[in-house]
Amino acid sequence: MVQTIGDPLAREQDRLAALRRLCILESSPEPHLDAVCRLAADLFEIPMALVLLVDEARVWFKARCGVEEVGIDRKGTFCDLTIQGAVDTPLVILDLAVDPRSATSPLVLGPPHARFYAGIPLALESGLNLGTFCIMDRAPRPDFTDAQRRQLGDLGLIVQAHLRLHEARIAIETDATRRRVTEEALRESEQRFRLLAETTTDVIIWSGLDTTRLYVSPSIQTVLGFGPDELVGTKPLDFVHPDDVEVFARVLDDLTDGRIEQASTCQRYRRKDGSWVFMDVCQSLARDPATGEPAGYVTSLRDITARKADERRIAHLALHDPLTDLPNRTLFWERLAAEIRVAGETDTGVAVLTCDLDRFKQINDSLGHPAGDHLLQVVAARLLAVVRETDTVARLGGDEFAVILGRIDNAEDAACLARRMIEAINRPIAFGGHPMKVGASIGIAIAGGGALDALALVKRSDAALYRAKAAGRNTYRLGDSEADAAAESSGLLVAEMKGAMKRGDFLLNYQPIIDLATGGIAGFEALVRWRHPCKGELSPSAFIPLAEESGLIVPLGAWVLKEACREAAAWPEPLRIAVNVSAIQFQQISMEETVRHALATSGLAPHRLELEITETMLMQKSDTVCRTMERLRSLGVRIALDDFGTGYSSLSYLHQFSFDTIKIDRSFVAGSENPKTVAITRAIVALGTSFGARVIAEGVETEEHLAFVRTAGCTDVQGFLFDPPLPAEAIVPLIESGRLRLAA
Repeated sequence: MVQTIGDPLAREQDRLAALRRLCILESSPEPHLDAVCRLAADLFEIPMALVLLVDEARVWFKARCGVEEVGIDRKGTFCDLTIQGAVDTPLVILDLAVDPRSATSPLVLGPPHARFYAGIPLALESGLNLGTFCIMDRAPRPDFTDAQRRQLGDLGLIVQAHLRLHEARIAIETDATRRRVTEEALRESEQRFRLLAETTTDVIIWSGLDTTRLYVSPSIQTVLGFGPDELVGTKPLDFVHPDDVEVFARVLDDLTDGRIEQASTCQRYRRKDGSWVFMDVCQSLARDPATGEPAGYVTSLRDITARKADERRIAHLALHDPLTDLPNRTLFWERLAAEIRVAGETDTGVAVLTCDLDRFKQINDSLGHPAGDHLLQVVAARLLAVVRETDTVARLGGDEFAVILGRIDNAEDAACLARRMIEAINRPIAFGGHPMKVGASIGIAIAGGGALDALALVKRSDAALYRAKAAGRNTYRLGDSEADAAAESSGLLVAEMKGAMKRGDFLLNYQPIIDLATGGIAGFEALVRWRHPCKGELSPSAFIPLAEESGLIVPLGAWVLKEACREAAAWPEPLRIAVNVSAIQFQQISMEETVRHALATSGLAPHRLELEITETMLMQKSDTVCRTMERLRSLGVRIALDDFGTGYSSLSYLHQFSFDTIKIDRSFVAGSENPKTVAITRAIVALGTSFGARVIAEGVETEEHLAFVRTAGCTDVQGFLFDPPLPAEAIVPLIESGRLRLAA
C-alpha cells in the first residue's frame, strides 16, 4: 500500500497522544530509572546514560546519569533520529563527528561534545516510539560489540517495563482492573534484570536493608570462588577485609540516610581459598517505586586485583632503579631531605657518601653489558650488606651509587663505612668464568644538626669524590672547603655561558626518531651543545643544570626552540621536531608567546612541533604549567612525556593530560635482560598505547635492544644503532641519500 503524505503527520499525532496519556512529562524523578542509568554507565564504562521522552518541540530527560540538563530542543537530536526508526531497532553511531546524520548536531559541536551514541526506542504501543534509552560518550567507540548492543536492548526493555509500571499506576487510579498490568511489568523487569545480571562478567548483588544477600549473580563463582547459593543469606561484612569494614559501614549509612544515592569504593574481599582480592565496589540504594522508601541495595563488584598490581609495580619503578632495585635519584633526594630534618630535630649528624666504581667502563667495554649489569647488581647487594637497615643505598645512574648515613655522632662513623664499602667492592666478582675486579672512589660530606641543605651536602660530597679520584682512586676523601671552590667554578661557568649566548657558541644536533612500523624517519630530537673555547664541545649535562639554577635556561630555551623550528621548516612535511623544555620555561607567562613566535618566524606547522616535558615538571602541579600545556595543545602543538618512569610516576597524569607521545627512559632499554625490567616496560607500553599515545624507546644501541622494544610494543625508537645526534647540515643530505626513507 502506498502511504500518503498525511501518514507521517497522523502517526506523529498518535505518538504525541500516547505520550500525553502516559502523564509522565515534567514529572518527579523516579529512582529506579536513575538506577538503570547508573547501571548502564557502570556496565558500559561510559559517562552519560539517559531515559528521554520526545514531545512536539522538546526532548525531556526523565532519568539521567552524567548530564545536568533536564531537557533540550528536539531539532537536531539523535533521539529524534532514533524514534523515527523501527520499534526495538537501536540506532548506533560509532563516531558522531564523521557521520553525516550527526556531524552538525549542536550536541556534537557544543556541550556535551558527544562523539558516540547508542539508543534504543521506547515504545508502549505498537509502532509508537515515545522516547529512547541511550548512552553517550565524548570519545568515539569503534569497538562497540554486538553483545553490548544486546545488553543495551535488554536495559531498554527494563526501562520500558518501568514505563509500563508508570502507565499501570496511572490506570490503577481510575480502574482497579489494571492492577495485573503492573504485576506483569514488575515480573518482566525482574526477569530482564536477572538476565542482564547473569550475562555480565561483573558480580551483581541484591541485598535487603539489613545487607543480607537475597540474590547473587553466577559470575561470583569466577571472581570469589563461591557459588551463588553459598552467598545468598550471608552479609558482606563476613567477607570484607577488616581494614575496609569502617569504609563499608560508612557508605551504607550515607546511602540509607539519603546523603548519597550511589557510592564507588575500592575494598578487599576474601575468596573461598582465603586469599584477598581488590574489588571495585559500586553500591546504590534501591527505593520502593510506590512509596519512595528504601527497599534494599544493588551492588556491583569488579575484580581489579591485576590493575592494582600494575599500579604498585609502576609506583615502585618510579622510585627504584630497575636493574638493582635500589632507590633511584628521586627517592634518594626525598630520603636525604627527611634525614636532614631528623638531624635538625635530634641534634645529630647526617652523612652522604657518593661512590663511583673504578675500571667499570673497561669491564663493560671488554666483557659486554650483561657482565656490567651483573657487576652492578653484585655491588648493590654488597653495599646493602655493609650498611644499617636504617641507611639508604641508592643508584644515581651508571656506576654511581650514594649512601645516606643518618644519626651519626662523628666523621669517623662515615669514614669507617667508606672503608667497609671499598673492601666489599674490591672482592672479585665472577661472571661467565671471568673474574671481574673493580675499585671504588668515595666522597664524604657531613652536616651536623641540619646545618646544610640536601643540595649543598651532595655538592660537597661530589667535590670530595673528585679529590678521591685525583688521589689515585680506590680511596675516600672527606668534604672540605674545596667544595666551596667547586661552587665558585660553577659561578664562573654561568658567566661564561652568558658570553657564549651573545657570541653564538651554542649549536643544535639532531638525532633521528625511527617509526618501527615503516622503518623510516618520523622526526628528529633537537639536542643543544656548547662549543666552549677551552673545554671543547660540552653536552647538556655539563651546563643545563647551571642554566636552570641561574635562570639562563629561559633565553637559552627560547633560542633552541626558535633555531629548531627554523631548521625543521626546511625539511619535508612529514618530519616533526622534538624539543626539550624545562619546568622553569613552562612556568614563564611568556612561554606560549615564545612558541607562537618560533612557529610564526619559521613558518613551521604547529603539528610538526613536539615539546618534551618531564614527570618532575608535573610533580610541581603548577597551575601555570597546566594552563600553558592546554593552550599549546589548542594551537596544535604536540606534547610528549619524556623519560617516563624515572620520576614520580602517577596514573593520574595520564588521565589528566592528553600526551601525544610517551618516551621510555634508556635505563629500561639497557635492562632488557632483567625479567622485572621487561615486565615493567611492557606494562608502561601497554598503558601508553591504551591512552592513544605513541611510545618511543630511547637509547637503542644494539640489535638486542631493538628486538626487545619491538616485542614490547614500542611504536618508535632512537639511539646509536641508527644514528648519533647529527649536525644540522647533515640532515637534508641524510634524507636525500635515501639511506633512511621517510615515515608515512
